[in-house]
Amino acid sequence: MRKILIDLVPGLLGGIVGGVIGYFLVDWISRQGFYAPMLPGALAGLGCGLLSRTDSNLRGGLCAVEAAILGLVTQWLVFFRPREKTFENFLGFASQLKDEPGITKILLALGVFLGFWWGREATSPRRGRVERPSESASTADQGLAGGDGPG
Repeated sequence: MRKILIDLVPGLLGGIVGGVIGYFLVDWISRQGFYAPMLPGALAGLGCGLLSRTDSNLRGGLCAVEAAILGLVTQWLVFFRPREKTFENFLGFASQLKDEPGITKILLALGVFLGFWWGREATSPRRGRVERPSESASTADQGLAGGDGPG
């Protein structure tokens, strides 16, 4: 259990930092006249992967949930611009999401997908990636089967 927490916590914290950076980037980009709601989710996954040492589909799933929440909250705060920032107001916005244009849904889904994809992999070359034994064995087997030997 301790090993799972050691693997998950730094990545999820990196995901939160990436998502917050993504929120501010979306706000700035929207003031320039552009639309990029997938950034908070994508940067959450990237931040998660950069602070991780092992690959984990569980962490990727948690980053996808984080990316979905960040995408919806960013969409609500940046584009809907509520006067009252209450949970009830957010739920009202979420219930109206089906009326949003299709491109909004596609870009939010892209952010969730990138959050999962980048969040599940350890992407930092400097942190000393830890390979699982099954990955090391399969890599060694592939080297032997490569045809470099006599025969």
